[in-house]
Order: sequence, then structure tokens, then C-alpha cells
Amino acid sequence: MTALNVSTNGRVPGWVDQPSKRGTWDIIWTCLVTVFICTYTVLCLNVPASHESWPTLIRRRILWMFLAIVAPEIVLTYASGQWSRARQSLEDFGKAGYDRWNMRLAFFADMGGFVLQPPDSESFPLNAKQLYWLIEHGHVEYPMVGADDIWDKSKQDRLSKFIAAIQIGYFILQCVGRAAQRLDITTLELNALAIVVCSLMTSFIWFHKPCDVRKPIRLHCEASIEAITGSREWKQTPLDFVDANGPGWAINVQPFMKMPVIPPERPIQRIPNDRFPMNPYGFQEYFVCFGTLLFSGIHVAGWHFSFPSSIERTLWRVSSLILFGVTAMFWILETAASWVRLGRWQWLYLRLFDSKKLPDFERQKAEKVEEDRAREPATLPLPWEFWTILPIVLSYGIARAYLLAEAFAELRNLHATAFLNVQWSDYIPHI
Repeated sequence: MTALNVSTNGRVPGWVDQPSKRGTWDIIWTCLVTVFICTYTVLCLNVPASHESWPTLIRRRILWMFLAIVAPEIVLTYASGQWSRARQSLEDFGKAGYDRWNMRLAFFADMGGFVLQPPDSESFPLNAKQLYWLIEHGHVEYPMVGADDIWDKSKQDRLSKFIAAIQIGYFILQCVGRAAQRLDITTLELNALAIVVCSLMTSFIWFHKPCDVRKPIRLHCEASIEAITGSREWKQTPLDFVDANGPGWAINVQPFMKMPVIPPERPIQRIPNDRFPMNPYGFQEYFVCFGTLLFSGIHVAGWHFSFPSSIERTLWRVSSLILFGVTAMFWILETAASWVRLGRWQWLYLRLFDSKKLPDFERQKAEKVEEDRAREPATLPLPWEFWTILPIVLSYGIARAYLLAEAFAELRNLHATAFLNVQWSDYIPHI
């Protein structure tokens, strides 16, 4: 900082510029505040169970904020699955003539916003698929609520969103400005930038999803559960035969690994947040694939950064390549597993070697998908899929842990230009 020209009477004549430097704490504070605001405002968790206390809800939100920091692309992937299911719900209700059904209602239903109260059983949450089935079979009336009624239950804080937008915009512009003026960007800022970009895409997907809804809408039916479901066995709710509220970590992976299932109540009193209701398809699939690869690719952008040592530079390059490669491999394996579930490998075989049977196969497959689209995920995970992806997940975890650790370790010895401000950055409102 330029020394002040102080006169003998203690006054400073003329114009005084602001400091052109920033300190280590400025770097840390800006990154931490930006990441905290971004991950806090982006989350739209499902409706909790009625008996859950505030400490439980706070712990759950902290857990998902931690996940949004450590692995934001996982949250993005969950959101994309919910997005696909909401669009499918919109299509189903639209075909049945329910024109008032929209994306906001679809998200609200799939987050457990509607609860069925039968006369002979404990109440339990419905997802959009189950609600549609109940309406079509005359067990409940179509809920006479509109998008505005649902949004009124949402606790979207516009002030916090506005502050988040300013802070995120400032942070992104600062990174772009530093790159344009060839000033060093720290790996902590690069990590924060990746989290912010991924979170913004998640926020776009959850644009229509209500936030922090505490109380669901109760739907009463006259028929008993036995009259509705018959003698069918169920694991999550009596409407498992319509949709099993899966797949998800708590519902499918934990039982597969012989771990305690959470939540333990049956019927379940809330739809778990880790439910991945539908594989993205079409635009959603391309969007989430691009988003996850972009998140990992941002770390590769630190290839030529100045690190305290050559070993740290090499480890960063290796870890960022592992992160990108693991993400790409995950999509390859998930696509292969999806093709197994959807019969696309058999379709490809018939297309190449026995095309005469292809029309019959396509007709049978279309009928099966139309009749039982929801029960298919209940068989997950496939054993080979689980054990193939497990080492990939472990490799990802090690690489991601190093990238986060190096982000703070690098602060002990930064290049001098890392402490220089972008010329215009001080004039943009920020925290």
C-alpha cells in the first residue's frame, strides 16, 4: 500500500486511493462466506416428519450443506432425478386432463407435500405417482390447491436470495477479473468457484421446488387401506405397489450393505432426501452430465497454478484428473447399468443381428414400461453395479479430499500476485 503523505498538522491533502492488496484472511473469508451462502440458499429439502424436532432438522440441513460442499455434483444429480420425475408427473396428469397440475405441484408432491390419512391406518406421505394413482382410482379427490397456495407454504427468503446473488456475482466476477488481469487465483478460490457453479445449476433445477415446507397437506379417504391395496406386502408404505419411494441410499443401499435403515418408522413418515426417483433423460440427462463434468473440469483449470512445491502441483494435477476421469467413468457405468435395466443392450443386439424380432421386442418393452415404470428402481442396486462403482467412489473421495486440503495448505506460501486486488473489485457490493 502506498505510504500516506501526512502533513505536519496530521492531515492528508488530496485524494487517497484504497489499498490495492488483500490479505490471507480476505481470501479465506470471501471464499467461506460465498460457499456458505450458496449452499445454504440452494437447498430445498423434502417435507420432514411431523414429530421431528428443530435440532433434527438443523442437523439434516448441516449434513446436506456439507454434502453440497464436499460433493456438490451429487446434490445436482439428486435434483436432476427429481426434476425428471416432476416432468413425468406433469405429463401423466396432463394426459388425464388435470391442466392445473404444474411443476411446482409436482415437486411439492414428490417431496412429501401430500399425506394420506386412511380411516384404519397411520397416515403416510404420498409422492406424485401414488397421488395420481389414488385420484385415477377414485380413492381421493384431486387436491384443489394452486401453485400460489404451494408457494405460500414455501419459506423462500427473498432477502437472503438477493444477498446470495450479489455475493455469488461478485465472487464470479472477481475470479474472471483476476484471470483477465493475469493475477493468481488461489486453489481455495478455484474450489469455491466449482462449488458455486455447480450449486447455481442445482438452483436452476430446483427453481420450482418449494423450500423449507414444514406442514404437508392432508388428504382423507373413506376407503380402508385393505380395500385400496388388497393383501399386497409392502416395505415403505402400503402403496409400494404403485411406487416404492426409491431408489435411494437409505431405502436401497443401506439394506444392501446390511446397515440400519433410516428412517426406521413404517410406514415411512417422510420421503428421504436421498431418493433418486428417476434417471434423467433427454435434456435433463445432458444437463446433469455437463454439470458434473464442468465441476470436475474447473479443478483441472488449476493445472498451471503456482503451488508452493512441485510435488503439490503434481498431486493437484493427478487428483483433478482422477476427479474428472472418475466422473466420466461413473456416467459410463451408470449408462451401462441403465441400459441393462431398460433392455437397451438387448435392443442393440436385435438391431444388429436379428432385426425381424425388433418390432415385437419394442412393443413388449413399451407395454412393460407403461404398466410398471415405478417398480423397477426397487431392485437397485444391482450387485455388479454396486461393487464396480465402489472403488470409483473411493478414488473420488481420496482425490476430492486432497483438493480440499491443498486449498488451505497452499495459503502458507502464495505467489505475490495472489494478494493484489482486481482494480474494480472493491467497488462491487459484497460481504
